[in-house]
Amino acid sequence: MGNVITVDGISFAFDTNPNQKILENISFAGEEYEFVSIIGPSGAGKSTLLRIMAGLIRPTGGKVSFYGEEVTGPIPQISFVFQDFALLPWLTNIENVEVGLTLSSLSDQQKERKAKGFLDRLDLKGFENQYPNVLSGGMKQRVGVARALVSDPEVLLMDEPFSSLDELTARSLRSEILKTLKDKAIPLKSVVMVTHNVEEAVELSDKLVIISNKPSKVKEIKKISMPHPRNRHSKEFLNLVDRVYAALAS
Repeated sequence: MGNVITVDGISFAFDTNPNQKILENISFAGEEYEFVSIIGPSGAGKSTLLRIMAGLIRPTGGKVSFYGEEVTGPIPQISFVFQDFALLPWLTNIENVEVGLTLSSLSDQQKERKAKGFLDRLDLKGFENQYPNVLSGGMKQRVGVARALVSDPEVLLMDEPFSSLDELTARSLRSEILKTLKDKAIPLKSVVMVTHNVEEAVELSDKLVIISNKPSKVKEIKKISMPHPRNRHSKEFLNLVDRVYAALAS
């Protein structure tokens, strides 16, 4: 398996304070069909790193590559799921999903059919023509995930996507995203998630990228080979959670 998305020596500082680095020489890769979690202290610049990977922010140093080609701005092969849903309240749910097809050459009918298919897949059948304000937080995030997936991306970037959801809803959505990643019939090849939730990261990830506080550097990269679904109460799971906490605290 090759690298889908590669972070190579990424450093970042804001223009207003160029001498205070937020990120320093961060490197890792997301391989094919791999779920990667970036975990570290609050304020460590994890969300900034994810936005650099999406091409939304230019790094001060280093580069991000998609299959070897440098990412210098947003590209359709990389989609983003925001923590705060980022839905447009004046659009219906299906229209919000169709926003993900803005650059597509599909006809309006094809866009509608495709958007409806992803809403159905994410258990939102019957809510297509409702507006986001009638949805629960979990349903809004499902619309956000549908919008990110409808453009057939190969990389899905997620910024703490489950942090505002109740555990039952989060569990269901985590399962759906894992199933989507493992489905060879769709283009998705790699998921990279930012989270502060150690148990969530261990449950989902094939690889953990543990970063330090600012200026944030990679402290450790852990590969996880436990098969899915993972039992959060197993000794192996709990031991790994303890080791990740220890790495964060060191």
